[in-house]
Amino acid sequence: MLEKQAWRDFAAVTFSVAVLGIGLGSTLPLTALTLSARGWGPDVIGWMVAASALGGIAGTFAAPAAAVRFGRRRVMLGCVALAAASVMPLQFINSLWGWTALRLAFGAAMAPLFVLGEAWISTLPSDAVRGRIVAIYTTSFTVCQVMGPLITNALSSFPNRVFLICGAVFLLGAPGIALAREDKEPAAPRAQNKIPGAWSEKETSAAWLGILRKAPAIVAGVAFFAAFDSIILSFLPLVALNYGLVQSRALGAAAVVMAGDATLQFAAGALADRYGRARVQFACGGLMCLLLPFLPVMLRTSVIWAVYLFVLGGVAGAVYTLSLVASGEYFSGAALLRTSGLIALTWNVAGTVGPIATGVAMQFAGSAAVGWVLWAMALAYFAALARFGR
Repeated sequence: MLEKQAWRDFAAVTFSVAVLGIGLGSTLPLTALTLSARGWGPDVIGWMVAASALGGIAGTFAAPAAAVRFGRRRVMLGCVALAAASVMPLQFINSLWGWTALRLAFGAAMAPLFVLGEAWISTLPSDAVRGRIVAIYTTSFTVCQVMGPLITNALSSFPNRVFLICGAVFLLGAPGIALAREDKEPAAPRAQNKIPGAWSEKETSAAWLGILRKAPAIVAGVAFFAAFDSIILSFLPLVALNYGLVQSRALGAAAVVMAGDATLQFAAGALADRYGRARVQFACGGLMCLLLPFLPVMLRTSVIWAVYLFVLGGVAGAVYTLSLVASGEYFSGAALLRTSGLIALTWNVAGTVGPIATGVAMQFAGSAAVGWVLWAMALAYFAALARFGR
């Protein structure tokens, strides 16, 4: 599906970003559980999760200029070091202001890694295999993210070192980045074997506003999954605990969602290559609207809750994967880099609004508010698809 030299770059970037998923997947639920154990409510937890997203907005704007000045590899390695340095001190700091500052730094470190990595991945494949190549990338990241809640549960026996260990995990992404080529940006391949829904010619120099006007469904898909991801990782364990589940099963619930996300992405990419990305994306949006209202009920069941959460995670993850596929279908060159920046910006804005809205809603309406907030976001995404997705 890729040339030999392209596989090396793909493997290097995918490995490094995937390993970061372990740290990200463990840090989010650990932050929520630690703050809850110290007596803070879901509104404070929501604001703390949002602090990372606000830092990510700053990192998104800084990433392109920093990469041009210092080089992609140096920027990504610096961000890995900053991510580790912003997690480890949480072991010793009790002040909310201190936590806020460190979470802002964490978000600023993570954003450039995804902006530069995803733009690179999108340039490697042709249109005929783009869905499968992007799905391999997102699956690799999510498989590692699944391990995050499981690691959090395993490290519960070491409360005095848990943040130190989670911070050190980020450093494991450095070797993969160091192996990536720095000489020049990979050239975007010519579109070939056109698939249903692809444009005849790609935009190469579209401005930010022009990208937003031409492909609003990309932004809507990223916004939905960003909110879904941060809300599920941060609040689903708390909701499960409130419904009487033990901590291991509560953290396992978040891991099951991420497992579905990881397992079903290649199938979604293959379907997009065969039947057209727009059709598959529309089907996934409809399924999310049908599944999410049942979230509070399913968590109380003793048999099918895991199957439900697995399918829910798979369909939600496909929304994001297909949004990345669409960006590679529509744009190349500078426009593709700006699109990746817009995706990262959208991710962080939605990652700010989603947890805040969920925390406030839980404060007034209880645990069931998580499902209703996510359902409202799914309806908004489906409406955007119906209006702009084709």
